[in-house]
Amino acid sequence: MSGGWAGRAVGRSYPTLMDDVRYTLRQLEYFIAVAAEGTITGAAERCSVSATAVSIGLTELERALSTQLVLRQRAKGIALTAAGRQALIHALSLVKDAEQFQSSVREDIVAGKLTVGCYTTLSPMLMPTLMTGYLRQHPQVEFGLEEDSQPELEEGLLAGRLDLALGYGRHDHDGLTSVTLARVAPHVILPEGHRLAAEPSVSLRELADEPMVLFDVSPSREAWGQMVGELGIDPLVAFRTKSFELTRCLVGQGFGYAVLVQRPHIPYTYDASRVVAKAISENPTPREIVASYPAGMRLPRRASGFLDYCRSVVPTLSQNKDLID
Repeated sequence: MSGGWAGRAVGRSYPTLMDDVRYTLRQLEYFIAVAAEGTITGAAERCSVSATAVSIGLTELERALSTQLVLRQRAKGIALTAAGRQALIHALSLVKDAEQFQSSVREDIVAGKLTVGCYTTLSPMLMPTLMTGYLRQHPQVEFGLEEDSQPELEEGLLAGRLDLALGYGRHDHDGLTSVTLARVAPHVILPEGHRLAAEPSVSLRELADEPMVLFDVSPSREAWGQMVGELGIDPLVAFRTKSFELTRCLVGQGFGYAVLVQRPHIPYTYDASRVVAKAISENPTPREIVASYPAGMRLPRRASGFLDYCRSVVPTLSQNKDLID
């Protein structure tokens, strides 16, 4: 009886786990590159292949998925469709999982390329120390760093250029997951000779009629607007800058006060003027420093390890009380 069964089983075709998978990791790599670069030519240079190979691979991926992933616009390059934006998140996870699988099988090490973005004002305060400590623990990781305004960092995450981004807890996109690393209270900086420079704290209401220097970069601008709106004041904005250090220099030279979050360890500006940092007596809501990544993505070990390291180190780095007189 058993022999008869075995005879009938020989040659029978049974479905396998991969029967319905009609795409390749190489096609996903081309798709991710196209999303990041915005053109077939740029993706080809990124992947070190011909533009024809990228174009064919992308077409075959769309055929395998029975879905249009991109809009091909001659004058404007490549744009993702709604389905393409969703597929990109899954493609990034699959490719990173494949890289992680290879590393974990080959050696029990954390290795590979890790690209982290950081908001411009946070970057000098956090990234050198974070990079030094993490790479000391995991020297096999190839670390890449980008700094930019928060909207550009979020675009980088969704396009697949970045694995993680450090910034503040305010997003323009719903497709991101954030982990809170620390909470930091905003403060005021004044020129050294200001009438309130010797006070332990200052009131934004008392400063409302004095000229202000606004650090005019998102999300700092929006957070400042929300804060003064909640306090019911209308500050007199005399200057707007997109440079953190120019903001401090203008304050140091007496052109106004400013409201900032990050505090350098020294009170001197680039032009050798001096500012004093003061707590705000209205006790505004602290700002959250967060690490973000695409929602639904399973982080590879090198990224999840860096996230864990940030959780342990950032709270200490962000609490600089030295400049509060």
